[in-house]
Amino acid sequence: MLPTGTEIEYFIEVYQTRHISKAAIRLGVTQPTVTLSLQKLEEKLETKVFHRTKQGVVPTEQGSLFYRKALILLDCWGEVQKGIQKSTSEIFGRFKVGCHQSVGAYTLPHFLEQLRKNAPAIEIELMHDFSRKITEGVVSYNIDIGFVVNPSRHPDLVLKKLGDDKVLFWKKRGAIDLPERIFADVNLAQMQDILGKTQAKEFKGWNIVSTPSLELIRTLTLCGQGIGILPERVAKADGADLVPFDPNLPTYEDKIFLAYRKDVLSSKAGRELVRLASFPL
Repeated sequence: MLPTGTEIEYFIEVYQTRHISKAAIRLGVTQPTVTLSLQKLEEKLETKVFHRTKQGVVPTEQGSLFYRKALILLDCWGEVQKGIQKSTSEIFGRFKVGCHQSVGAYTLPHFLEQLRKNAPAIEIELMHDFSRKITEGVVSYNIDIGFVVNPSRHPDLVLKKLGDDKVLFWKKRGAIDLPERIFADVNLAQMQDILGKTQAKEFKGWNIVSTPSLELIRTLTLCGQGIGILPERVAKADGADLVPFDPNLPTYEDKIFLAYRKDVLSSKAGRELVRLASFPL
């Protein structure tokens, strides 16, 4: 059984004063309290640490050895306390931030700039996947915060809405006689929904080209190689010259959230991270 911090503290005081009653006065406790603490310490160490005399106490060889080790223990404990206090009071730390790459294209620039200005000691590691995977990563403690689209509710999640978006069909401005080809990520629920409502009626016989890269969909659409299904924020990024293919076709409304767990707020750095990430889009 390990000695307690109090037992070590009382032992050090007795060792330095060489007197139980003097140590008790300096510690602000009764003499029997110090005596009992020393007895418990000796039981745990299975050795005597002091010889009692009429003039006070004399350390045994084992007591002197334990005194040197105890000082090292106190130093280590002090460093541990400083580290914990620092982590909860200073704005520094390392966090994992998740988002789909395309969502990151319009959320991360502002977020990183705010980090640089307000909390430069916070380090982040970026994780990229579908929003549902990012949300799962936040719930399972693999990711600290995530910029996600249409997340599922979970009791361990805090969701802050940042803005809206809309998924629809796009084409290159002025393009005519386009190839009967649709670029889409068919693994995304938004695109499955839109295609399900239009493919049989509006695009019967068209070729569906699937790719997980929304940036590639935008590039191929800009090149006039067909039409693309994209979120509006992605389609219009960098002033891309894309326009809706047909305003009368179905669209899909997206909602963008910041997702995190409550425990992220336990440190000052975590609270600052969430604050800086909670900007309106």
